[in-house]
Amino acid sequence: MAQPNAQDDFAKLSADLSTLRSDVAKLTETLAAIAKSEGGAAADAITGRLRYGAARAEAAASGLAEEGYAALQDAKARAQALGGDLGATIERNPYGSVLAALGVGFLFGLLSRGR
Repeated sequence: MAQPNAQDDFAKLSADLSTLRSDVAKLTETLAAIAKSEGGAAADAITGRLRYGAARAEAAASGLAEEGYAALQDAKARAQALGGDLGATIERNPYGSVLAALGVGFLFGLLSRGR
């Protein structure tokens, strides 16, 4: 049986270490590539969700703006109708309208006075 030579053992150990280093480097590269691709997929998914949420928010805001505009137009029409009715009432009964205005002014004066 041959005696193991220390230099041969050291050479084999060095070769094994070199192989191990290259394997670890390849594994690191593979893991980095996997993390990058998975991170990219996650970023794409998040971006898609954000775009979807922004589109829904924009649609909701547009709908609310349209509803608000319709309510404004309705209020405007009602105010014009009320103004027309009030004008007609004043024309039919001018003295009563003046007395009613004086009464309302008197009540506001009483309410706004300090104690």
